[in-house]
Amino acid sequence: MFQEFLSFHLTLVISLSKMILHIKAIEGADIPKMDVAGKSDPYLKFTLSTSSQKWKTKTVNNSLTPVWNEELHLPITSSLKDELTVQLYDDDNVSKDDIISSLKFKVDDFKEGKVTDKWYNFEPAKGVKNGGKVRLVFHLDKSGKEAFKAK
Repeated sequence: MFQEFLSFHLTLVISLSKMILHIKAIEGADIPKMDVAGKSDPYLKFTLSTSSQKWKTKTVNNSLTPVWNEELHLPITSSLKDELTVQLYDDDNVSKDDIISSLKFKVDDFKEGKVTDKWYNFEPAKGVKNGGKVRLVFHLDKSGKEAFKAK
């Protein structure tokens, strides 16, 4: 029994080393005003719990309905226990960027080969009333496979 589990676990870890989490950051809506002068300058930051690397979208200036239409491709090298954190920030040229909201995903929530296109309500940061919502597309698949093509 233990050998079967160990064999399964090793196979899973080896196969994960060749997995990619493809993410398409499409757009945002209901983004709260964070700037004194008017709107927000939103961008998204992506981090994996087992990686020191960070990925981010471009900043969309002066918008409460940003459109990013950007693709990111994150290598999954550890395990399905990996957590993806997506944070929505307001770019601030004068001081530190303000976090607006965030959301966490477990990599094992994504099914291999399945494309998920959905609006997500983000959890507001402390002191922020509304976290806004973001449309993201996720696709977990083996490295070398075409991104965003469902099986």
